[in-house]
Parts: sequence; C-alpha cells; structure tokens
Amino acid sequence: MRLCFIQKGAFPYFGIIELAGFLRWKGHESDVVIDDLEDDLVRAVKDARPDMLGISCMSTETSWLAETAKLLHREFPELPLVVGGVHAMLYPEMVMSVEGVTYVCTGDGEETLPALFAALKDPSTLPDVPGLGYRDAEGRIVFTPRASLYQTIDASLATRDVYYNRYPLLSRDELKQFSSSRGCPFACAFCFNSQLRRLTQGLGTYVRRKSPELFIKEIEATVGTYGVKTIFFADDLFLTNKKWLRQFLALYKERVNVPFMCSVRADSVDEETAKMLGESQCSTITFGLETGNEQLRKNVLQKSVTDEHIRQCAAVLRKNGIKIQSSNMFCIPDETFEDALKTVRMNIEVKVDFAFCTIFMPFPGTPLANYCIEKGLLKKDFDFRDLPKSFLTNSILNIKDRKRLQSVQRCAYFMIRYPILYRPLALLVRLFGNSGLFYPLVFLGTFMRYKEERGISFRAAVRFLWRFRSSF
Repeated sequence: MRLCFIQKGAFPYFGIIELAGFLRWKGHESDVVIDDLEDDLVRAVKDARPDMLGISCMSTETSWLAETAKLLHREFPELPLVVGGVHAMLYPEMVMSVEGVTYVCTGDGEETLPALFAALKDPSTLPDVPGLGYRDAEGRIVFTPRASLYQTIDASLATRDVYYNRYPLLSRDELKQFSSSRGCPFACAFCFNSQLRRLTQGLGTYVRRKSPELFIKEIEATVGTYGVKTIFFADDLFLTNKKWLRQFLALYKERVNVPFMCSVRADSVDEETAKMLGESQCSTITFGLETGNEQLRKNVLQKSVTDEHIRQCAAVLRKNGIKIQSSNMFCIPDETFEDALKTVRMNIEVKVDFAFCTIFMPFPGTPLANYCIEKGLLKKDFDFRDLPKSFLTNSILNIKDRKRLQSVQRCAYFMIRYPILYRPLALLVRLFGNSGLFYPLVFLGTFMRYKEERGISFRAAVRFLWRFRSSF
C-alpha cells in the first residue's frame, strides 16, 4: 500500500515522521505533499502514485481541509481519503461531515492504519478496525471503539527522508525539531490535552516516552546526514521524568553535543535539573508565564504555577547560563489593560531574554472556550469556522479594551527585550492603542525573536518565516 500524506504547513509533522517510518517497517510506502510548497497540489499528488490519501489537519485549518478534501475527491474519486491528527481525534464527527472524506482516524495511526489497509481489500472487516470512522452501506456514519494508545514508540523507525527527499529546503534548516514524547500530564484550561486525555481514559498510559538510546539514534541519523546548528525539543514538556532526563542528557552530551532548546513548566525546574541542562549544551528554555496576574493564571487558565515558581525558575536558569524564553497570552478572558502591562513587567522583572507573545485562541471544546461562551465573550454557536488562522494578530473575544490589549501584545516583545522602551511604548499604547498603529510590530518582533532565540543566521530566519507567510 502506498499512502500519500497531504498537509498545509511547510514544516515536518512529528506524527507523519513517525508514521512513515512505522508503515515502512510494516511493508508500506509513504510520500508527503505540502500544499504551501506546491504550485500545483493535484499534479504533486498524481506524481506520488498513491493507493490512498491521508490528510493531517490542524484545528486552525478546517477551511483548508474542506477545500482540499473536495478538490482531491473531484480529481481522484477512486482514492480513499483518511484524515488524522489531534484535530481528527478530538472532533471526528465534524471531520466525517466534510465532503470527500472517506475515513477518520480517531487514535494513534500505528494502531489504525495497518488494519485499515487490510480492510480495504475486504470492506466487511471495517467494523473490526480500531479507532476508525466511516460510512456504512446505507451512508450512516459509524465509529468503531477507540484504539488503545500506542505505547511502544520506537524512535529508530522515525524517518525525515519522507520530507527531505521531496523538499530539500527543509533539510537545510539550521534548526531541526525533535520530540521525545506524546502527551502532557497537566490539564490547563486552554489546551487540548485535557480533552484528549479524557477521551482516551482507560486506553493506556497517556504520557509516553521514547527510550533515551533510541531517541539518540533518531537524532544522530538526522544530524549526521543533514547537519544542524540548533536542536529544539518540541515536547509539550521536556522535563516530566528526571530519571529519563539524566540518562538522555548523558548520551546527548557524549554523542550529539550541539546547542538545544526545550520547554518546561516553571514549577518543574530545580537546581539539579538546571545544572544538568546547562552542562549538556542547553542554550534556551521556554516556560509558560502566560499572564502576570497570578489569579488569572490559576483560576481562569487553570495553571497552578505561581509567581514565585516563575521567579525561582528564572533565577536558577540564569545561574546555570541558560537563556529564558517565556510564552505569554494576551486578550484572555477577564484580563484588563493593567493586567496586560503587568504581564510585560513580570517578564522584565525575571529578565526574560525572548518573549513569545500571542493572542489567546479559544479552541472549541476546551474548558476555556466553554467559559468564554458562558460569559458571553463568544457566540453560542461558535465553532472552528470562526477561528482566525493565526494566534499572532487579532482576538475574536468580545472583551473590554480588546484593541488596546492587542496593541500591548504587539509591542510586548520590544518592551521586554529592551526594558528602556517599556515606559514610552506603554504610554503610546495608552494613548493610541485603539488604532492599528502597532500592527507591523507583530511581524518584526516575530522575526527578531525567532532569529535570536534559535541562534540562526539572518538568511535562515528569513527563509523559514517566508514559508509561514500564509499563517499571518
């Protein structure tokens, strides 16, 4: 069986990297076609000569999914189309209602796709395929029981060649991303993990991790062939198991030893952990500061990280020579203009090096989106069609002072990176925050943050962000 994965975004998806290697191990072949990098999507798919099509779709890409599935069904009516990924796992009914979609995968592809491939030869066995949505002979949508969570993630099977062979520009990225795990143990109100963990309860351990040795081999295979300047470990949280981390970092320092970045929770970093990271080429750590109002962080975002946790984490990282990137959200429910400025000031206080400043995006079904509907900040029939395509530009919440809150977000990177600018920019936002005066700063700040925090060249940063121009 030859499966052609189709995606919108111009970067490697971890799910496809791992699935392509797994399917190869099972005797199947895979290709990837990236819509944002193709002049003619239909021609690219045709050149792949697939037996089946697979779309990986993010929740902000539902309009693209509808258009693409319809196009593919028209051009390749004989080819079945399966949709997978987190969005499909969370909202399978919505995905199955899209014209042109034949199947939806409601769990890990390793558990579903091999059984689906076999069932294509004998459709009577479709009810036996775990984690599948399909239409029966009468056209009714049927869902089989969700598949068990795939537990044994064999990092040695992961293959980036499925991307790099067709798109050499991706192989030339100076920063390459890896993921050592699936799942997150926490339940923040703005994140999909709480939904997904609830849906998969009883189906196996939710947070799963690759073995240190096999994960090192995955990294070595890519770095040795394609080179890298900086590595970003894009796990939801890289520090969830200190024993695993200790084993991994020892191997990493010995066999890879290039600068890396990772994400943590501020309450998970102690002196021992920071020292291990600092001695192993960790250059930058990201943690979610989210908001400078501790009560909003705790009660609205449901994230039990205190201001003191943030101060202590920042101090111990600086002590060990690790730079700090914070993640911040503006235009969150119940936030005031003064709260937004407090977020900026807290970043300055703990001496954040690079601030990632976004607009809160209320994904349907998350606790925080439901809270927004209850408060009248979103319409009752709010759905994915209402989502903006980017969390960097505009808020869709009906909140007080929305335009000025957006202006704080647009200026925040510069106020934090250059504290001397805080007072003049804060004054300008107070006076002119309801205008579009500060909008261009979103793009300049994004470029500067991306280049500086990742330690890559000007040219590499321009090349990378140009690929994402359709997301702004």
